[in-house]
Amino acid sequence: MNSFIIYIDSWCPMCIRFGAWLKCLDIFNGIRQADIRTYKGTVISKEKGLTELASINRQSRVYYGYDSILQIVVRLPLLWVFVPFFYILKVSRLGHWAYKELAVKRQIIPLHCKEKDCRPN
Repeated sequence: MNSFIIYIDSWCPMCIRFGAWLKCLDIFNGIRQADIRTYKGTVISKEKGLTELASINRQSRVYYGYDSILQIVVRLPLLWVFVPFFYILKVSRLGHWAYKELAVKRQIIPLHCKEKDCRPN
């Protein structure tokens, strides 16, 4: 069905672990994962997607950061018990704050490097 696509950063070990965790929880296979680094479309801002988790639904509505997390939780039946808590975090803006704190501390490992002197593109 894959009505929801999340774009994760393949250079971020925390993002990759999050994607693996989602695969385990997605019992209906309704969420597809893609790499934001190889994204060629125009709907999602690649620059913003590199700093925050980006996602897009079937109607081409784009979500970033905590809003993406909330959309994921709503689509995973195993996590439905937590939906009210996540909505409270959204309304209080604490969810956005916590997401920003985690996103700032993530590590980027440039996997594209093959030489000793590696500079970001």
